Amino acid sequence: MTENVTFSCDCGTLKGVVHDVTPAGACHLICYCKDCRAFARHMGQLAALEPGGGSPLVQVLPARVEISQGADQIACLRLSPKGLNRWYAACCNTPLANTVHSSKIPLAGMWRPNFDDTAAFGPVVTHGFTKHALPENGAPRKDKGLARMLGGLIKRSLAAYLAGTARQNPFFDKAGQPVVAPQVISLADREAAYKE
Repeated sequence: MTENVTFSCDCGTLKGVVHDVTPAGACHLICYCKDCRAFARHMGQLAALEPGGGSPLVQVLPARVEISQGADQIACLRLSPKGLNRWYAACCNTPLANTVHSSKIPLAGMWRPNFDDTAAFGPVVTHGFTKHALPENGAPRKDKGLARMLGGLIKRSLAAYLAGTARQNPFFDKAGQPVVAPQVISLADREAAYKE
């Protein structure tokens, strides 16, 4: 059975829903890479991280993501010129999602703290890039579920292409261009974001 799971930014200006959620149709993960942690720091969201500085994310098909309110608040940054597109709500600097530069890869790593209820996504199945975890109590010692994450991404992507929905994405327009131009943060902001 599928569920629709709602989400919102911290101030409630931007709201949305992920449609037809099942554990098999998503990947519930914690990413410990320095880039995701730097993004959280830049957005003032360190308190939302898991022990060890892990970013709580849910990978879903972008076609299932609907922005129902506040789409004009969508903003995008990159931590470096070739970094991921990191989408956020400009009204309150709430992270929204991570995507690659192109809508050809149907992937959105949604920021889990925005969801009202995460039960429909199932338990966390992946801990990634744990070698970059901070030395804190509760931090994982090794990666878990990376093959499952990659396999799920491939399976979901193929299904989306077969269904003709792979290029449907609230963060890209019909021509495949970002709905807002990604801004690369300044060197000073980058240094501050990566300072542990």
